[in-house]
Amino acid sequence: MKRTLSSTLPAILLWLASCCIANGQATGDQITKDNQIIQDDTNSTGTFETVTVKAGATSDVKLWFPISFASTSVALQALDGGALSNNSAAVDQTGMLTFSFQVTNQPGVYRVIVIDPNAGQDSTHIVGMVRFEVPNPPE
Repeated sequence: MKRTLSSTLPAILLWLASCCIANGQATGDQITKDNQIIQDDTNSTGTFETVTVKAGATSDVKLWFPISFASTSVALQALDGGALSNNSAAVDQTGMLTFSFQVTNQPGVYRVIVIDPNAGQDSTHIVGMVRFEVPNPPE
């Protein structure tokens, strides 16, 4: 029994890690607040740098995907609270996904993930993640 457990445990941990990490399809993001760009980032992981915002702030988010993602319907989920402008959307013909996100008045990190609900068994379901941070108020 111990031998089976020791050989299956790494496989289980690898599976858990792969289903929860954004290996992502998103290749770039742009986050704006009051028409000011506060982040313009590109990467190949689908997970972008954390953006610091004020409590209660609403930000507009644009994520770019490869053209092969055009017309793909995705789900949006706020993992740590906050309010999304919509919980589902479609990547447009140019590969862009647009939504707004409002953090709460509480300090902390707020993550928003983009999920491809139609991804195959061997594909990544989480295709993008943006993060916002509301710092602790000064003392």
